[in-house]
Amino acid sequence: MALAGLMFFAACEKNEPVNPLQPKTEVVREDVLKEKANAAEAPQGEPFSKQETDRIIVGLLEEKGDFTWNMIDLKTLWSAAQYGDQTIALGYRPAGTGDLEKTIHQIDIKSAEWKNVHDALIQLIVRESSKAAGTAVKWEDILIEDDPVLPILTFRASSAELITRLYNLDNTRYIEPLDYWPETAERSSSGCDGSSYSLNSSDYTTISPAARMPWNYPLVNIPNAWNSTQGSDITIGVIDAGISSSQSLLNSNFTNGLSGSRTITTDYTYGSSAYTSCAHGTSMSGLAAGPRNNLNSSTGVAYRANLHFIRACDDVVLDKSSEKTAVKNALIRMGNRNDVKIISMSIGTPFSSGVLQDGVNYANNLGKLIFAAAGTSFSWTSWWGVIYPAKYSACVAVTGVKENGSTCSTCHDGSQVVFTIPMERNSDSDRNTISLGMSGTSPTYVGGSSCATATTAGIAALVWSVNPSMSKISVLTAMVVTSQNYPSMNSSRGYGNLDAQAAVNLAATY
Repeated sequence: MALAGLMFFAACEKNEPVNPLQPKTEVVREDVLKEKANAAEAPQGEPFSKQETDRIIVGLLEEKGDFTWNMIDLKTLWSAAQYGDQTIALGYRPAGTGDLEKTIHQIDIKSAEWKNVHDALIQLIVRESSKAAGTAVKWEDILIEDDPVLPILTFRASSAELITRLYNLDNTRYIEPLDYWPETAERSSSGCDGSSYSLNSSDYTTISPAARMPWNYPLVNIPNAWNSTQGSDITIGVIDAGISSSQSLLNSNFTNGLSGSRTITTDYTYGSSAYTSCAHGTSMSGLAAGPRNNLNSSTGVAYRANLHFIRACDDVVLDKSSEKTAVKNALIRMGNRNDVKIISMSIGTPFSSGVLQDGVNYANNLGKLIFAAAGTSFSWTSWWGVIYPAKYSACVAVTGVKENGSTCSTCHDGSQVVFTIPMERNSDSDRNTISLGMSGTSPTYVGGSSCATATTAGIAALVWSVNPSMSKISVLTAMVVTSQNYPSMNSSRGYGNLDAQAAVNLAATY
């Protein structure tokens, strides 16, 4: 494509008539948009069918055990944009800017350098969208989110010409069809129903004042760690699919029993409330920081830690564009809270997303220690390796294992896994760890890498509370060097099981 085709690039003169397609009335400089040296040609003919698009994308995922949008050609990208809700996420930058992984938290997108690119991109998007529609399109007609913190524009578009022009810009960090999901995999409600399996009395121990401790806690030395610390003065952030308004132990009884003076706060970036009927977030919050209660219910690991919960999705599988955006926004909010030190995410997708990665990098760069679930299988997902966001280097990937150390029946593993937690009985895959139910005091089983991740977040809070001035690197180091396999890493299960007591004892010497 000729350079001039993209770049009119002389600054608009102030005495020019106002372009009715321009999103703002002030002068917009288009000379800040620079085309790549080797521009791709616009896709020809019709887009691939949904079935063919899925064959290419899922085929790559099966072949490579991974999928990122830069693995495919422009025609496949354009084709994927035709399906779902046609949401496009555009990560942008000034031309010539390098990788933002380590600096994204420092960007001021309102500065002239960034705002000029932002405004010029909007003008280009509106102009090309109007051409494709054959009528004037306003920015607000296609806008989904203009991120106020990170350099991301999210809008609806499917025009081959627009996607090509954006794809060919050096200002484009990534362009992705944010709502893409294979037709062979139904949009899910995975992880929300909870377990109906009858609780076996051998899967818990009653401890003071009248709480039930899950059977697997002693296997990672949590009870011994409690002799030194219970997580005081640390706030754990949980990003999940909502918690139950009917579970008093995550509401009025959060300080019940031995849990002392602490706080629970809630927020949401998805839906209209932090509270839902999905059981998953309740279980994860209960494992990480549920109270050591006198009501005969299960206790969390860091039972004196504070908890900040954000609802950011419908369920554990991030298969909607709105969920990915909401998780990114939850990570921004967690990153901006000085009190939150640890983030636990037992949610994910097999498809990499620049939007998710930007959110992870933002929170990570602001000092948050992020634990993410390696993945739990549902129907067609059994062959996946480690999923995103756990696969990102800024996350600590966690999976679950059986008592004997083999990977749990539905847990994913892979080279990105750092820690494991035993959470499934050898003889019965339905007998997992236990946590809070949607209401009442009867504990319920919860499995998969999800529960391993929340448990690990609780252990990290125990370690950090010994010395709250420690950096996250020091906390993570204490956990690594005292773990089962250190100094070696297993090829699919990392450093293996944690030892909470040993990690706490080491942290006390820092």
